[in-house]
Amino acid sequence: MRILVSGAHGFIGSHLCEHLLQCGHEVVGLASPWGDIANLHNASSHPAFTLARCDIADASTLATLPGYDGAVHAAARVADWGPWEPLVRTNVVGTRNLIDHAVATGALRFVFISSVSVHRYRGFRNADPRKTPRDQRTLPYARSKILAEDLVLGERRLEGVVVRPGLWPFGPRDRKFPQIIEAVRRGVLPLVGDGNAVLNTAYVTNLVRGIGLALLRLEAPGRVYVIGDEGIPSWRELFDHLAGLLGVSPPWLSVPAWLACGIGSAVEHAYRIAAPGREPPLTSYRAKLMARDVHFDLSAAARELGYEPPTSWQVGLDETVRAMA
Repeated sequence: MRILVSGAHGFIGSHLCEHLLQCGHEVVGLASPWGDIANLHNASSHPAFTLARCDIADASTLATLPGYDGAVHAAARVADWGPWEPLVRTNVVGTRNLIDHAVATGALRFVFISSVSVHRYRGFRNADPRKTPRDQRTLPYARSKILAEDLVLGERRLEGVVVRPGLWPFGPRDRKFPQIIEAVRRGVLPLVGDGNAVLNTAYVTNLVRGIGLALLRLEAPGRVYVIGDEGIPSWRELFDHLAGLLGVSPPWLSVPAWLACGIGSAVEHAYRIAAPGREPPLTSYRAKLMARDVHFDLSAAARELGYEPPTSWQVGLDETVRAMA
């Protein structure tokens, strides 16, 4: 198959390109005109890889794309702060444009990479992602993802599939991971509450395997999947393991959940007044990430896609730290 991967130059997209090439597919890697393509160094050397530069929010630029049989739409504007309009332009209008182009080019399967942020983090463990309400209405990014999911699953001209990575996707090339390493090394990474809230991690090698299955399996169209690692780790377990890999003491700072959320809201408010347009270092959304359980049942992916993550989150952390050393 020839597969289009939007956001190919990103963290997840670049790993997905390599995975699909290893599986014997041709890949058209779609990068934004302004995007840094350093992550595509490995994929670019493969004879079955083609790089394309387009702005998905400008439908006219997509006319230059070659034909393809299926698409994985991983391009997105990711932000928990900022105005609504840029999010709509990329995440909603861009998705609509790419769907229309996929239909016009004759593609059949369209896999959309969404986010578990479509759910309000009320606290849930082993939750069914198909029955958990998409009720996050205060975060503009989440609202844009909900609208884009509706476009994909409501499109009758394509086989639409939605994949939501676990709450913490991580791995080599993750731009945020070095910041986490530095915070753990310096002993300034705080836990929220007791650090025992649990989550789905999504080591990128496992994640792209699940995305590849969603692209190919007959059972996938019209369905939603959370793809992540085995287990129900807590934030404390994750950062304790990471500290052990780095040879430093585990995180000891702890902030009560109510205080963390209050500080996040206060910082947001201060930046709106004193520094409009600048991203604050802490937001209420980030403060809430570690406050409550955000863990989903992966059995639908196992049953319908045959998804079995080959790498544990512990080994994933080991490999990520080695890659970034």
